[in-house]
Amino acid sequence: MTMRTDRRGNSPALKGSWEALHSEALTLSRQGNDQALGKYNYLIERLTRLPEARRMAQEFRLQTILEQSVIGLQSHYARRNRLDEIATVDDGIFGRLGAEAQSLWRENQARAYWWQGRREDAVEILRVESDELPFDVDLRWLLFSILIDDDKIDEADGVRRSLRAELQRLFRLQGLPESLVDDVDVQMQVKELLEGKGEPDVVSLQFGFMHFLRANVEMEKGRWQEAVDAFSLAARVSEAYSERWHLIYRPLVLNNQSRLAQRALNREKSPVAQGFWRGLSGFYAGDRQGAMTEWRRVAQNSLDKVTPASLGDWILSHYYLDAPRLSQQSGGEKAASQGPDGGGQGSLADDGRQGLQAALNLLGQPETRQDPLVLGLAALGWGMAGNKEHLHRNLRHALEFLRATFQDNKLSIFTWYFFRDLLSPADFAEVEQYFHSPKAEEREGKGEE
Repeated sequence: MTMRTDRRGNSPALKGSWEALHSEALTLSRQGNDQALGKYNYLIERLTRLPEARRMAQEFRLQTILEQSVIGLQSHYARRNRLDEIATVDDGIFGRLGAEAQSLWRENQARAYWWQGRREDAVEILRVESDELPFDVDLRWLLFSILIDDDKIDEADGVRRSLRAELQRLFRLQGLPESLVDDVDVQMQVKELLEGKGEPDVVSLQFGFMHFLRANVEMEKGRWQEAVDAFSLAARVSEAYSERWHLIYRPLVLNNQSRLAQRALNREKSPVAQGFWRGLSGFYAGDRQGAMTEWRRVAQNSLDKVTPASLGDWILSHYYLDAPRLSQQSGGEKAASQGPDGGGQGSLADDGRQGLQAALNLLGQPETRQDPLVLGLAALGWGMAGNKEHLHRNLRHALEFLRATFQDNKLSIFTWYFFRDLLSPADFAEVEQYFHSPKAEEREGKGEE
């Protein structure tokens, strides 16, 4: 679902206006200040008292602020991890929201239930919403993810099958045999036809998504070649996946499928991303020297020449260049010594310090100040340096932002591996709660205790 929760005009809101009050609430929430709750509740109470005609006037001006305030209130409860309050709303207020805002609110409610472990309640909501909006990729992906999280792989595959049924229905309405839905040549023809007309290629996105869901099901079953085959079809029929090969080579690397990962990495256009993940694949295979060579090659790239999408891989390459040195320390523990600037970077070598400084510089820029990935990278650098206070603080901030934007309530499983690799066992045990982690059987398969 996509509904804007902020209102941006060409000029600042007038002091005391509804827009200004909403802006104040939004700013307080982004700062983690609970005074935002009072602001939002004031806006909601006052706006719901207004006649509907007034809220709908001037292109729904006040109605938009009401809806943004209700979703903003949900967002703040999520930021503060007050999950029960995310999932409740006054019926009278809910009835005054438009259809799109109501659907977004229910989607957020489902996320809160999922985070609470109430997966069946979350699934029930999302099935209804998906029936109403059958081609909404975000809704289907959320439903699929919850079922996977609950180890209901066959039910998760049912999400793909229901999308296939919707596409078959669409073909029937166009007077086409529904069997053509499974014909990849037809899928390519649809893509080329819509591209030629300059029309939004919504149908090809659904074809690609259908193959992508299958790829994820195959990965859950440990059928790695089948997963690669399915993703290759997704990349072939939809532009949404043709430039996103990291969605397949990352899990392949992390699951020690180096041969298949190397083939997928050949499709990656960024030499920085390619180098880091090739190095990590070698690292897990026991080829320390080969990994070091790959990471050193990445580190030799000037930071100003690295694309924004590859900055994380550039920073991680610098961190992993410290890995062999760190692993040789007594008991795997890293001393927490203070550097000359008092920043706690004394235990990092030059590469590690360079990576941490790059992450900190990104945190100083408005567009990446609250980026969960950047916060996580900074946290990892501080943790390697022995600064536990900064380690925990940055991870908490990353989680707050993830929750507030309803992306997740934990950091991704990918980051679990990086922290596991680069922190001492004791330090990692303290922060493992912040991450999604591999299932027990997967960890055993990788030799994890």
